[in-house]
Amino acid sequence: MRPLLTRWREGWRGLPRWFRWPAYAAAGLFTAGVVAFAVLWITVDLPEEVPQPQSAVLLAADGQELAVLSEEGTRFEVALDQVAPVMVSAVVAAEDRRFYGHSGVDPVGIFRAAWRNTIGGGTQGGSTITQQLVKNTYTSGERSLWRKVNEAVLAMKLEQTEDKDEILERYLNVVYFGRGAYGVEAAARVYFGVPALELTLPQAALLAGLLRSPETADPLEAPDEAARRRQTVLDALAETGGASAEEIAAAAATPIETLPVEDSVRLVAGVAPHYVDWVTAEAIEAVGEDAIYRDGLRIVTTLDLEAQRAAEQAVAETLPDPTDPQAALIALDTDGAVRAHVGSRNYAELQVDVVRGVDGGGSGRQPGSTFKPFVLQAILQAGGQLGDVYPGPSDIEVAVNGAPWAVANYGGEVYGEVTLLEATADSVNTVYAQLLAAVGPQAVVDAAHVTGIDSELDVEPTIALGAEEVSPLELARAYLTLANDGNRVTPYVISRIETPGGDVVWEPELAAPERVIDEDVVRAMTYALQGVVDHGTGTAADIDRPAAGKTGTTQDNVDAWFVGYVPGYAAVVWMGYTDPVPMSDVHGRAVTGGSFPAEIWQRFMLAAVADRAPDEFPAPPDELLQARVVPTSVPSTAPSSSSTATTAPSSTTTTEPTTTTDEPATTVPPPTAPPPTTAAPPTTAATGGGGNGGGNGGGSP
Repeated sequence: MRPLLTRWREGWRGLPRWFRWPAYAAAGLFTAGVVAFAVLWITVDLPEEVPQPQSAVLLAADGQELAVLSEEGTRFEVALDQVAPVMVSAVVAAEDRRFYGHSGVDPVGIFRAAWRNTIGGGTQGGSTITQQLVKNTYTSGERSLWRKVNEAVLAMKLEQTEDKDEILERYLNVVYFGRGAYGVEAAARVYFGVPALELTLPQAALLAGLLRSPETADPLEAPDEAARRRQTVLDALAETGGASAEEIAAAAATPIETLPVEDSVRLVAGVAPHYVDWVTAEAIEAVGEDAIYRDGLRIVTTLDLEAQRAAEQAVAETLPDPTDPQAALIALDTDGAVRAHVGSRNYAELQVDVVRGVDGGGSGRQPGSTFKPFVLQAILQAGGQLGDVYPGPSDIEVAVNGAPWAVANYGGEVYGEVTLLEATADSVNTVYAQLLAAVGPQAVVDAAHVTGIDSELDVEPTIALGAEEVSPLELARAYLTLANDGNRVTPYVISRIETPGGDVVWEPELAAPERVIDEDVVRAMTYALQGVVDHGTGTAADIDRPAAGKTGTTQDNVDAWFVGYVPGYAAVVWMGYTDPVPMSDVHGRAVTGGSFPAEIWQRFMLAAVADRAPDEFPAPPDELLQARVVPTSVPSTAPSSSSTATTAPSSTTTTEPTTTTDEPATTVPPPTAPPPTTAAPPTTAATGGGGNGGGNGGGSP
């Protein structure tokens, strides 16, 4: 009998060449593959895992999610037990149904995928979940035989070092679902606005169906393909027993609904886009851009979500027409925490943050008569009293540093003899011109700065009527000083930044409150400003609890303000067009600080302080309320300050009086003051600055 090998050789040679040469090639490839696999198995080790970037999460003060920050896609890491079981089943059924039975490479799966692709049963890949994890984590993703063999080796080695659940958890945290969402937690949030633990069967099937090619099956772009993919996953779950027939039928009948596509900043709560921009900039400055976009940090902000929603609603309900002027609102709590922030009516139309002025990409605005409290502060510090009686003619010309300054009341209103208390409630320009002449512009500038205004202010008479530009944030800080009984604090937007595990990596260095106004003076100021809300120009801001504030309207109704506070809480509302033009007809009314801005402030504050006790303000000393007649002959001013004052020709102000706007007072009678008694006039401060006696007065109530 001939040897078996000899017979085999003779039989092989008898085969036709067209069969033998391909067989030789196949054998060679197989041998090369085995050798390559052996070499790789011996020489290739699992690389160290490179940490994947994680998105930062902004949290409101109460811990609710406010926004998600991502630079190159949204990423979150979650444990496997934080993923809905139906999502796990859907991914395994769709991607690797023999996952728990193979050792990293699945020959059965490869042949099944090849067969289905051949017969037209859909496009399937033969890579296991472990191989896909290796491709997403360790290899470059290039299409080559070498990469596939290397991938298979690493997959088998990975299976020897980690258990199946660890591999599946890692895979679910890195795989791409489209829309910039890396990992199942990010996908659940981006597509459905829920955490991965709350995914339903139809949602899970849709996401699992996206894995092969998410860009070609986005439900908003390709709804038919998305539905087909979802059905394919549901069929796979039916075959593997991952869901009952009734559950699958119900899921198949569920309409596909997803959230709209968003950019790298996703507003989870749907509010405060300008505030999120502000916080993002502050956070990057605090810990660096790389940490913000890679380390999965939790940024705990100061925002009160309920107050924020109330602020946006107050603006929207008061100014519902798309052609209405812009509006901004900022609210500060006792320690300076920003509780609500509306940078403009519509972020899509105006991304400039009006609240922050120059820092928000815009500019300051003239504050009008909201600056009068700083004049009041200066006169009280110089020895004035709320009971001091002044003439309130329709117009007046006073001497400031030797130069005449002409001022008129709103509408030519004549007030007769009024106390300083009454003049504040009714925002009488001609009285405040006399106060400015008594103390000098420099004293007002100093009062504004010490209270919280940071902007550079020209030392001019028009400072008394708010002609200098400031931001709403600055005014909020200054009025919070009044709300805090004369103690100044610094506004802030971030309470702390922490790791995903809760370790604090950054906190703001908050200075202790600093007393900057004498108690008697600040309490007298607040007492006077309560009259504005009670019976003066700001009655529309009444909130049925002790509140103080000031209206402000600039020349030609270009800017309108209401700035107000309760004990320990201040809010500012500004209104105006982006380009400074008159607001002469908004819903049939000329806009003043006592109209729409006061109404917005009232609507907001009724909600924002609803849970706060209606505390009383500390009362001023009685002596500051006693009436004194001030001589009608106003002294030229206090001595000028040569370092800051300038002198201008008087011809700039003598052609005609400067007319400033001012809301008329209500018909409610002012509080009764004690009978006037003759007393010495207030001591004139020695800090008056010189300057142009003319210019456009900015102020009104």
